[in-house]
Amino acid sequence: MKKQPKNKVLFLIPAGVILAGALIFLGTRGRGDDSVCQETVARLQALENSDISQTEQELQELKQASGSSSDSEAASDGSVMTVLSDVEIRQVFAGSVIIGDSITESIVEYDYLDTDVVISKRGLNVGAADDQISTAISLNPTHVFMAFGSNDLEIYGSDATSFIDAYRTQLKKIQTALPDVPIYINCILPITDEAIAQTPDLGYYSDYNDGLISLCQEMGCTYIDNTAIVESSSENLYEPDGEHVIQDYYPKWLTHMAQTAGLQA
Repeated sequence: MKKQPKNKVLFLIPAGVILAGALIFLGTRGRGDDSVCQETVARLQALENSDISQTEQELQELKQASGSSSDSEAASDGSVMTVLSDVEIRQVFAGSVIIGDSITESIVEYDYLDTDVVISKRGLNVGAADDQISTAISLNPTHVFMAFGSNDLEIYGSDATSFIDAYRTQLKKIQTALPDVPIYINCILPITDEAIAQTPDLGYYSDYNDGLISLCQEMGCTYIDNTAIVESSSENLYEPDGEHVIQDYYPKWLTHMAQTAGLQA
């Protein structure tokens, strides 16, 4: 059998790289980020002299950086949710505000959004969020997202009614000042049995969530159930305390909020 000339084989590898790279480059250009485009071109040029294993790894990294390849997760309604890239998260939440406690604060700590969007405080409960509500109103947002409850459980315990009353008070402030702005209320995430065993008051989270559902119906807000994110995940998304969540939860949560509110990049 006649052997193929080696130079033809060598030609096919860069061609494949260029073709795949072109798709990534065009996808990146479509996002309007010139700095990312320039970085992509430079990395593609370097790939022409790389071996196959390195090339494949580099292409995957380029796809992730450009946002052309995203993870898929189960949404609360059973549909498949395509997780937004970091760039897309910043784009879709521009002009919105997210108000909450330490779980919300980690959105900033993990560098997904900045304090012009995320208004939070570690240890904050909804009844003590007057300053945060005032700041949110002053920003004149297009959408308001709220996420309270983990700290409130230890304050109100079995008295879910008082928690809902405090939430209602804050909602009224926002609706009075921003009557045309939609408000989205995040659920309290499920808390592990181990955490509840140590702090029994945490076990009332489902009662609180039932109250939030009713409150949303009463006040014309939208309830966001994020339970499926943690329960359908192939990895454990909880911190050792069984209440807070690890970084991998956040892009999925932000994507779910954006999807529920119809926010688009």
